Amino acid sequence: MKKAGLIASPSRAVFMITEEGQKVLLDDPPVIDVDYLVRFEPFRDFLGIPVSGSSAQMSIEEAEETPDDIFEDAFKRINQNLKDELLSEVMKLSPAAFEQMVLDLMSKMGYGTFENASRTTAVTGDGGIDGIIMEDKLGFDLIYVQAKKWDKQRPVGRKEIQAFFGAIAGRNGKGLFVTTSRFSEQAIEYAEKQHIILLDGDKLTNYMIEYNFGVNVKKVFEVKKVDSDVFFEYSDT
Repeated sequence: MKKAGLIASPSRAVFMITEEGQKVLLDDPPVIDVDYLVRFEPFRDFLGIPVSGSSAQMSIEEAEETPDDIFEDAFKRINQNLKDELLSEVMKLSPAAFEQMVLDLMSKMGYGTFENASRTTAVTGDGGIDGIIMEDKLGFDLIYVQAKKWDKQRPVGRKEIQAFFGAIAGRNGKGLFVTTSRFSEQAIEYAEKQHIILLDGDKLTNYMIEYNFGVNVKKVFEVKKVDSDVFFEYSDT
């Protein structure tokens, strides 16, 4: 395998420049460091990085990341871990408690948050309707809620959405189906046709984080930048 740089022949005073060495001479980089050398296959092989495939490409991309990119990636990972922890806590609730939690979250989001909104509570034995939310103060617009606390390995299918639609048909209201799991493609297609809103476990935890429901602020980082306008005032005119 070729090595980057210059190769000296022991029998002759001749130096041969490898392809990698020629590339370095042509590039004439201001600094030859690890970030630069990692693009060459012999150097990646020397470091033990796979010479091809996604791992090698990932190493190159990581070397080109800015501090803002790294911070954003870390923030996404922290949020994903938080979502996983939230869903784990939600799964510990009883089905009835989960139904009430969903209604409380909707209230935190601004639905039914008015005087006497406590009447908007979970309903049992009503054709699969777990709760009713009043969208306006007089109760003209209603949202019927179905909440399923299912394991994420058990997707909600078209049959469950169809049964829910049958329960709310003729009630002059909107439908919201919430689950800790996910929805099958057939369920999503059917819900779109019947104008039923679907909320899976991923979206549920997203809203919980967005509306500070079941979470609190652990730490705040202020990312600042230079205000060029301030320094412009001090420039010579």
